[in-house]
Amino acid sequence: MDETSSKVKIIAFSPEPERLCASAAGISTTKGTALELYANNQDPAKAQKLIKNVLRLGHTTTIEHACFTIAFENVSAFVEQFMIEFRLASFTVKSRRYVDFSQMGYYRPEFRFTEAKTEAAKQKIENLYHRHIQKLFSEYEYLAAQGIPREDARFLLPYCYRSNFYCTVNARELHHILYAALEGRGSRYPELKKIGLSLWEQARSIAPAIFETILPESRDDQEERLRAVLGKAGLAPEAARAGADGFGQSSCELLAFTEHPERIVATAALIKHTLCPTAEAVQAVVNNQELLEQVLAVVCENNRKRELEQVSFTFRINNLSLAGLTHLVRHRMQSICVPSFTEFAINKGCILPASIKEQPALLERYRAIWQEHLRVFAAIAADGVVKEDLVYLYLSGNLVDVLTTMNGRELFHFLRLRTCNRAQWEIRAIACEMLRKLRGVSPALFRRFGPSCYVLGKCPEGKLSCGQMETVLERFRSLK
Repeated sequence: MDETSSKVKIIAFSPEPERLCASAAGISTTKGTALELYANNQDPAKAQKLIKNVLRLGHTTTIEHACFTIAFENVSAFVEQFMIEFRLASFTVKSRRYVDFSQMGYYRPEFRFTEAKTEAAKQKIENLYHRHIQKLFSEYEYLAAQGIPREDARFLLPYCYRSNFYCTVNARELHHILYAALEGRGSRYPELKKIGLSLWEQARSIAPAIFETILPESRDDQEERLRAVLGKAGLAPEAARAGADGFGQSSCELLAFTEHPERIVATAALIKHTLCPTAEAVQAVVNNQELLEQVLAVVCENNRKRELEQVSFTFRINNLSLAGLTHLVRHRMQSICVPSFTEFAINKGCILPASIKEQPALLERYRAIWQEHLRVFAAIAADGVVKEDLVYLYLSGNLVDVLTTMNGRELFHFLRLRTCNRAQWEIRAIACEMLRKLRGVSPALFRRFGPSCYVLGKCPEGKLSCGQMETVLERFRSLK
C-alpha cells in the first residue's frame, strides 16, 4: 500500500476569472450592457485593482462568478468528511458501496504528542498504528471474500483510508474553505493545513487579486468556548447509546416543525396565485378539506415546489454511522449540525449490518475486531497522541448523533431518493422512519412523499430498478 502520496489540484476554472469578477463588480455602477462591460474590460491591472478595492469593502459576492473544479487524489476519508460539510459546493465521490477499497491505501500521520517522547516510544506507537490499520483492511477484504456486500464490509475501514473525489466551488466559498483549513478549525490538522496551502498557492497563481489574501472571518473557536461553558454547568460529552454488546441501532426524533404544515403550504399556494387576503386564504384551506387536498396534490406534482419551502422540520438522528453521515451530508439544501471530529472518540458504539448479524461465525469475527480496535485506540490515546491525530483511527462504522433541519421541498427530494430500494440500507431505514414521523404530524401532506416510483408513478432507475414497484407502492400507501 502506498502510504504517503496525496494530491490536490485545481483542474478547471472559469476562463479569465478576474476579468469576469471585475465586470461583475462594475456592472451596478457603470454605464453599458453586460456584454459591453465585459468586452471593454481588457486591462488586467485595472481589473485586479477593482477586485482588491471591492473585496476590501467587503463586497465578496462579486467573486462568486468565478468557479473552480478541484481534484482530491488519495487524501484521507477525514479530509473528504471535512470538505463535504461545505454547503455551497458540488461533490462527486468514489463510492465505497461499489468500489473495492482493499488496496486503496491509507494516510500515515506524523503523530504529535501531549508530552515529549523518545524516538523508540514514537516508533512503537507508529508500528502499532500500521499493524492495526493493515489488520482492518485485511478484515474488510476477508468479509468481502465471504460474500458480505462491500457496503457492509466498509464499516471496518478506518478514516485514514484514501479517498478520491471532485469538488466544484465558487471563489467565495473557496475562500471559506481556505480560511477553515489554514486559520480555523481545520488548521489543527496537518493534513488539512498542507492541502489548504497547496490550494491557496494554486488559486493565487490563477487569480492573484482574488486570492491575494485569505478573506478574514469571525472567530472559529466555538468548540473550545462551548466546552468551557458546558464544563462550568456540569455538562460533559456523552457517548452514543450503543447496546451492551457495543452495537447501536439508528433512530430519529422529530424535534421541531412548522405547525399545521399542510395549511401553510396550501395557503402559500393560494396567496401566490390569487393574491387574496391572508385571512381569506387560511379560512379557505381550513374549512374546505377537498380544496386543501387538491391544492396539495398540485403543489407536490409541480416541478417548482416553492410552497413546500415555507415549512421546515428539525430531526435528531441517533447512532448514525460515519459512513451513513456521508450519505446525509451530500444533500446540500439542509442545515446540519455534526459534532466535532475530536469528540467522536468518546463514542464506543459501532453499527452492525444484518448481513453479518445473520452469520454467527462472521458476527463473532466482526465483534472481535471491533473490540480489538477499541483496545488499540485506547492504547494509542493513552500514550499521549493528540486528539486531532486520533481521527485517523475512527472506523466508518463509528456512531454519531447529528441534527438536521430541512424544508419541505428538500425533504421531498431527500425522501424520494433515500426511501428507494436502491438507497443504502442504513440511510433508507432512517429516511423511512423520518417519513413515518412526518405522516404522524401531517398525513394530508406527507402521504404524498415517498420514493420516486411512488411520487412519479414510474421507476426512473431503468435497468437498475429493483423490479418490485407494486410491492413498494403498497408499502408506502400504508406507511404510518
